[in-house]
Amino acid sequence: MDFYEVLGVRRNASAAEVRRAYQKQARLLHPDLNPGDPIAAERFRVVSRAFEVLSDPHRRAQYDRGEAPAPPPARAEVGFAGFDFSEGVRVERAGFREIFQGVLHPAEAAAAGEDLQQTTRVSFEDCLQGTRRRVHVMRFEACSVCDGRGVVALRPRPCPTCEGRGELRASRGRMVFTRPCRDCAGSGVLGRQPCAPCGGQGRVMQSEWLDVQVPPGVGDDSRVRMPGWGNAGRRGGPPGDFVLVVEVEPHPLFRREGDDLLCEVPITITQAALGAHVEVPTLEEPVTIELPPGTQTGQRFRLRKRGMPRLEAGGAEPARGDLYAEVRVWVPAVTDDESRRLLEEFARRSPEAPRAQAAADAATADGPGRAAAKA
Repeated sequence: MDFYEVLGVRRNASAAEVRRAYQKQARLLHPDLNPGDPIAAERFRVVSRAFEVLSDPHRRAQYDRGEAPAPPPARAEVGFAGFDFSEGVRVERAGFREIFQGVLHPAEAAAAGEDLQQTTRVSFEDCLQGTRRRVHVMRFEACSVCDGRGVVALRPRPCPTCEGRGELRASRGRMVFTRPCRDCAGSGVLGRQPCAPCGGQGRVMQSEWLDVQVPPGVGDDSRVRMPGWGNAGRRGGPPGDFVLVVEVEPHPLFRREGDDLLCEVPITITQAALGAHVEVPTLEEPVTIELPPGTQTGQRFRLRKRGMPRLEAGGAEPARGDLYAEVRVWVPAVTDDESRRLLEEFARRSPEAPRAQAAADAATADGPGRAAAKA
């Protein structure tokens, strides 16, 4: 017998898919809805056995390993109590969802806590060395009265909800169903009660300050996650995480491209034509680079390991990106006759035609055939 085939689910089906498959078959095969049908009763027993194993992560893991699953805890089921045609029957009226929810959706199930998220702004320089942020959060913490369980022990007494019977009756039309009392788990006796400070949730709201270390290399919209520092889970469930979203302030000189940095370096016509040594700003101290003669606007010069640290790189000195200095040739306005005469003389001595040269380069790149066609 394969429990996955019994429920009609894949071996990697989620807990929600297993539960939905069981609910679908339980509504069809329950013995109280099929009186006198031994085949339906046997199929329901097998389906229930499969659900008991596959809905429990520990027992499901044992089953997948080929081991015999541990026996399940005792569980009361919804029962069909027949029909009642009297006018004075005193039962609650409910739909099938309410009738079955005590069995299929236990009220005391633990639930994981929610993740919390805040946003902080850091400077461009903080991304280089990393920084620390102190943030104020309002979050649920485990209740200290019930230790996060949501219930506290008390002296045994009859359950007031079911009046000590351990079950509740509900009607759907003239059909009468019984279901276990959720307050006493079907025992009729209360040995515990919901914790008053947390309302049975196992958690209470608290105000707290958190110190978050922002690592070097973070970028705009980076997320720093602190596992376990979100909301506490309900009734003993695992806590969520705290996530700090980073926004980086823009820099007046540098533009970021991944782990690399780009900055523009203005130079004069003379420096571009003759070559020069120019100073390039970096995030630490300025660095002097050499420009060759004939440097053009848009040329980039690479400074290794002057960019941002790489987030995925560990170690005492994480790897860094590069810094690219992009040259921008500054053309002055000619306002006097002497300067104009010198420039005209320079133009006569250097009769270069950049547009014609660009057209020739494009023709060479297109190939001889296309160049001849253009001619």
